[in-house]
Amino acid sequence: MRAQQALARSPPPPPAPEPVERRCAECAKLPVKAGVRVVEAGPDAVCDMCGSSANKRAALAMIEAFRARGLRRLLVVGGGPGTAEDLRQLLAGEVDIRIVDGEGHRNAAKAEADLRWADVVAVWSSTILSHKVSKLYTDRRDAFRDKLVTVPRRGVAALCMAVAEKVSPSAG
Repeated sequence: MRAQQALARSPPPPPAPEPVERRCAECAKLPVKAGVRVVEAGPDAVCDMCGSSANKRAALAMIEAFRARGLRRLLVVGGGPGTAEDLRQLLAGEVDIRIVDGEGHRNAAKAEADLRWADVVAVWSSTILSHKVSKLYTDRRDAFRDKLVTVPRRGVAALCMAVAEKVSPSAG
């Protein structure tokens, strides 16, 4: 009877396949979730992490650098409305971000409050940024030296990479 019951049982289901992530060479350097196997994305394949987007790849690197240092708040001084929206979308839920309009009106008290709030202050020098606005942030370089990073190139990826390099544990 037991033999007949054992023969009538269906075999156990096969183990679930190991999750696989295709990653580009840059994203392969980022941490991997437990139980996930990373494979190199071929030249025609889209990276599962960044979607083969330089902006997203740089944002992920910056997020990871922030996480490694226990940082959370980024202040960006300058940039246009399009790049501001891109940054907000890429960093949503991971990094608290404030963006100071490079042509807007700012006073010393607001700038001081911004500097105190931020963990990192990125002065985006090659974008829409009047001297009277940037000066409010860079004139306090002595008191906030560890927070300030000047970003000399345009583009979301350039900003994210400059900030990531600034806060990277190896950067000190």
